[in-house]
Amino acid sequence: MQPFKPFFVHGLIALAFLGGVGAIGAGLVVYFGLYNVAAVDQHTSPVYAVLDYALAQAIRQRAKGIEPPADLSDPSRTDTGFMLFRKHCVGCHGAPGVPPGDAGKGMLPHPTNLVESARGLRPEEIFWVVKNGIKMTGMPAWQFRFSDPEIWAIVAFLRELPSLSADEYRALEWEARGVVPLTAPCGSLR
Repeated sequence: MQPFKPFFVHGLIALAFLGGVGAIGAGLVVYFGLYNVAAVDQHTSPVYAVLDYALAQAIRQRAKGIEPPADLSDPSRTDTGFMLFRKHCVGCHGAPGVPPGDAGKGMLPHPTNLVESARGLRPEEIFWVVKNGIKMTGMPAWQFRFSDPEIWAIVAFLRELPSLSADEYRALEWEARGVVPLTAPCGSLR
């Protein structure tokens, strides 16, 4: 072990030096405002990758211990979730066949594609995000507006969202509005 002692000491000194240089460099970037925070420019790939990874890990960690209700797929729950979704979520996130509204188009990072989120996140993770929001993304904490059962209803609908086509989502919209769609002779909707 004795012959390796100088190697370890020099290695620790080098790591400390590099860490100090990195901290000074980061401090200078912050102090001089070198990183563009404009909402019209996306993060650089390395920054985006780090933030995306940190977001996934934070959600996963904080959703531990949250238990989804047993009746998450109950039709009355998903119906309630659809009504809340169409009123409060579509404007930023869009839906199958429905692009995000102007507010959602102007946000960076862009609001998450909820079809992908519903496929990739567990119900308790979706619940945590809807309830608590996400800092610096425009995603509000809905816990101040909705009760836990209402948030679970949104989660229930989001779990169904990946299976909906644009036509099926449009039919839900028409039904919610009380509109009977007219069909063309060939059966296509236009």
